[in-house]
Amino acid sequence: MTNFINARNDYNELAQKWEDEKVSFTAMLVKLVSMVLVEHPWLNNSLIDDKIILHKDINIGIAVALEKGLIVPVVKNAGQKGINLIAAETDDLITRAREENLNSADVKGGTFTITNLGPFGVEQFNAIINPPESCILAEVSTTSEIVALPGGAIDTRPLMRLTLSADHRIVDGAVAAKFIGDLKTTLDNPILMNY
Repeated sequence: MTNFINARNDYNELAQKWEDEKVSFTAMLVKLVSMVLVEHPWLNNSLIDDKIILHKDINIGIAVALEKGLIVPVVKNAGQKGINLIAAETDDLITRAREENLNSADVKGGTFTITNLGPFGVEQFNAIINPPESCILAEVSTTSEIVALPGGAIDTRPLMRLTLSADHRIVDGAVAAKFIGDLKTTLDNPILMNY
């Protein structure tokens, strides 16, 4: 997560300078996931009445825990938005969700969900798919861990474990694995958000 964290810090320095929205980890993940989903459309689909519906739009749900349970507001057309707009939208949706001030349009139309238990100190978990979607990505806290570097050196690096849950009736394991591989590459190179 070293490059990811550095990119977020750079965005937030610019945001402060321009009096813009700060960029959260979740906002960056929404942007990067939406970019990777363009190349992996089979993960951006739904199973409705025994029919597989491939979605053209990439609408990323963000699971938000409330006292009364879970709610999933949706960033619509995330694949067509820049990081600043996604940051503003995710902040607004999460704030209104916690204030119980969402409307029905805010929680409809999700095609892929991201859920984050990082604020609870969770380092890995398997998320439950949000029907009728086919996939959900579990985001957790970033931890500093000892890693072996190329050439045999050892150092500590920030790591985050992401877990993808996929409905095997729609998404084959190999297809899901390719998505995760491409997502890892994108997280390692967040500068791709600018292209």
